[in-house]
Amino acid sequence: MGVTFRYDSPGFLPDFASIPGQADAWSAAVSGWFDEDIEIVRKTLVKGEKPQFYNAVHGEPSGALLDQPMVWNALSGTYRNRFGRAQALVLADQLVPLTARQDGPGCYYQGPQWVDLFYRPNDEYCEWRVTRDESGDITAVTFTSEPPEYWQALHGDTLSNMNGVPTYPCPGDRDLLVALYRELVSPDVQYEDLICAEDLVDYSIPSKPQVIYAKGTYNPYNRWNTTDGIVHLTQPANSLSAEIFLAAGATTLYRGADGVRVSDPDALICCAAYGGVNRCSDPTIGSSVNELAALGAAITLRNPVGLSMHHIDLAGFAAPDGSPVTEDYFRVLRGQELGLIERAVFAVPDGAEFTVSDLTIGGVPIAYGGQIAERITVNLVGRAGALGSFTNTPLACVAGCCGDGEYLAYRQPTGAPCRPGMVPVFVDTSPVAVPLTTKSAVATATAAAASAPPAPHHRHRTRSA
Repeated sequence: MGVTFRYDSPGFLPDFASIPGQADAWSAAVSGWFDEDIEIVRKTLVKGEKPQFYNAVHGEPSGALLDQPMVWNALSGTYRNRFGRAQALVLADQLVPLTARQDGPGCYYQGPQWVDLFYRPNDEYCEWRVTRDESGDITAVTFTSEPPEYWQALHGDTLSNMNGVPTYPCPGDRDLLVALYRELVSPDVQYEDLICAEDLVDYSIPSKPQVIYAKGTYNPYNRWNTTDGIVHLTQPANSLSAEIFLAAGATTLYRGADGVRVSDPDALICCAAYGGVNRCSDPTIGSSVNELAALGAAITLRNPVGLSMHHIDLAGFAAPDGSPVTEDYFRVLRGQELGLIERAVFAVPDGAEFTVSDLTIGGVPIAYGGQIAERITVNLVGRAGALGSFTNTPLACVAGCCGDGEYLAYRQPTGAPCRPGMVPVFVDTSPVAVPLTTKSAVATATAAAASAPPAPHHRHRTRSA
């Protein structure tokens, strides 16, 4: 192992530099999440085998290191698969109450406090806010990939471990927090607007209410980050700790009922149950990491750990006079220009006598922020070393999925029947084994399944933690 180092802030954001001890505290939190996830992985493996995920604070493997970029589209795959592209574009611009999450069954938080707290449903680690003028024309679309934990740390909160227990203290600077909000959103921001006026409690399990954010701590769902502005990610799954957890879990190899290693991105995430099955991001991250794991590599996430926008593809964008839209329409505000963009705004140049709504993409006028998001690539970078040093045993699948040709849903518990209109997918022992392809193929499979004998239920070992 080589020289140790400190984890930097996402996109090398500079705000921690003026706060004594803040950079070290942030690194300790990120390092702690790595160590926790490594232990979770360890408990899933065959006894005696070692996790392939590693924490670079403890050193890098000797020899050459391979950096593997993982890239995907910023528009929600969950919304496209569930509602179709046209409706997805409409919904992606709207806020959703936290009592009505759109990316999974049921509510995420329950209780009267959450009804008036909102999130943006863009679950690809890139969210946006559309600004319109009095006539309804788009004047700007602001994008962010900054994680909520970064802003909790700026407030001086104690960041939680993977079980939701406050564990990693950060010094913070509340004056700086307010100053940044005023710079990024509005000069009207007040400190009291940004904190929880009371405990925010989840009553999903009535007998065990859980305080999610304590009174006086930073409120990620404050008005200036939701209804009246945008600073950082709000979709509950868009967190830095969740990203690390996903990457760690993806280092575990799995096998199908036929004994063959599961490698297809959609089949793998259904089998391993480590993320959102309909997202663009999670299957991409999972399969990319898993391919490195199959090479027997030691794997981590490259510093700085964080999701970022990589770039925007402006091909096909045109101004009202037919001239091409240039890079000065997309201004990077925080992070770095290529690969580490944390905040950016798409707007027409100063002095232009038209709006974003007057622009076209492939001849189609821009009516929604999601049309621009479709042209933004999001990314993070995996790192692998010591190829061939691991020979871990592939495990049996811990979950499965049903599909309707476009939308996937986990089968919980594994082997449970699918809801009407859906059939089991990626199940090679079913009497009707179908890939997730088209609705017509699924309809054919559904008809065949109705006349076939019942499929046997297979017991899968559950993931321990």
